[in-house]
Amino acid sequence: MKLYVLPFDPDSPGQDLEGYQLTGRDYHYLIHVRRYSVGDRVPALSPDGEVFDMEIIRIERESCIIGLTPAVRDIMKNGNLQIRITLMPAVTKGRKMDLTVRQAVEAGASAIWPVLTEHCQVKYRDEADTLAKKIRWGRIAVEALQQCGGDVPAELEAPRKLPELLKAWNRKGPLLFLHERKFGKEGAGNLHRHLAEPVGELAIMVGPEGGLSPSETRLLREKGALPIHLGSRVLRAETAAIYGLAAIGTIIRERTEWQPA
Repeated sequence: MKLYVLPFDPDSPGQDLEGYQLTGRDYHYLIHVRRYSVGDRVPALSPDGEVFDMEIIRIERESCIIGLTPAVRDIMKNGNLQIRITLMPAVTKGRKMDLTVRQAVEAGASAIWPVLTEHCQVKYRDEADTLAKKIRWGRIAVEALQQCGGDVPAELEAPRKLPELLKAWNRKGPLLFLHERKFGKEGAGNLHRHLAEPVGELAIMVGPEGGLSPSETRLLREKGALPIHLGSRVLRAETAAIYGLAAIGTIIRERTEWQPA
């Protein structure tokens, strides 16, 4: 069953769980898109992943009043993957980046860390411009989560340059990066080999359509990142992101059904 993602934290001080007013996009989504009526009960998800039973108490002309009750639910993280996957996509222009964020959430990404690479064609004027993009992508992520019926809100970070992003990652888990060629005898692209051992967290980086620069590739390998080659087809950046996430998700879900060599 699809969950509604709450636009606020019910556990924050001063929140009235028995009479919260929703307006704007949230009101429109619940009443005009999902067509809920007074008395309908809906599972709702807080920004930190806590589940509530939400009831539509009253519908007004341009708002609705909801009530919330904490719910005890056994929700598997990341669509039963039981692993936290962070997507690190190179920032692409306009709707392409919007599509990347939307598809990544639908594919089960737990976090999205946009990266500014040398070949990125997108430039940010100032911090306000960067924050505006983060807010937009966050809204798209919420919409995607509600549409696909996911149960874990994806964390959105502001765009960062590669060295800063790698410092923030700090080897939390394996970091895989897609590359258009294989690297020597390493068997780059053998996802089964790289994912043979269970891990709690991993990341996958996808470069821009111009590819990662040689210096970026060297830096990634110096930091222990593993190159992945998914075939000779040249994929658009937004296609490569969903392709990589889907391949990783499938292998992890079917871990008990295959045996690594």
